[in-house]
Amino acid sequence: MLFPKRSDGKCSCGCGKKLEGRKKKWFEKSCLRKSLNLFFIIKGDTKIIRQNLFIRDQGYCNNCGVYDDKWQADHITPVFKGGGACSLDNLQTLCQHCHNEKSFYLDRIPNSNNVLTASFNILPPSYDTSRALNERVCENIIG
Repeated sequence: MLFPKRSDGKCSCGCGKKLEGRKKKWFEKSCLRKSLNLFFIIKGDTKIIRQNLFIRDQGYCNNCGVYDDKWQADHITPVFKGGGACSLDNLQTLCQHCHNEKSFYLDRIPNSNNVLTASFNILPPSYDTSRALNERVCENIIG
C-alpha cells in the first residue's frame, strides 16, 4: 500500500498534519487528491501524467526550451533502464525533435548511459534508479 494509515496519528499523504476529530487517514480532501494523483502517475496513467507535466512545464521542451504543441512526455531514465513506475521527478517534457534524438541515441549506442547526460538530464550511470525508487516507496509505506 502506497499511503497506509499511520500509527502516529498524522495524515497519510506525508504532509505532517495531525489528524483530529473523526479523521482517520487524510487531514483534508486536498491530501486525498494529491495522493490519488501521485498514485495514478506511478501507476502510469498517461492522461494524468500528461496533465501534470503540462501544468509543470507548459509544453516547453526541457532540452531546447522551444514550445511544441505536440510535446512528448519522456522518462529521464528510460523505462528499460529502470525508470518506470516513477513520480514526476523522472519525467520531462521534450519537443518531438529532441525526443526523437534522445530515443535514437539511447536505442543505438551501447552503454548509452553516458550519452547526452548534460543536455537531456539523464541520470549518471552510478545512480541506481530502482534502489532510489524502492527507498522512496518504502519511506511512504513505513511512514
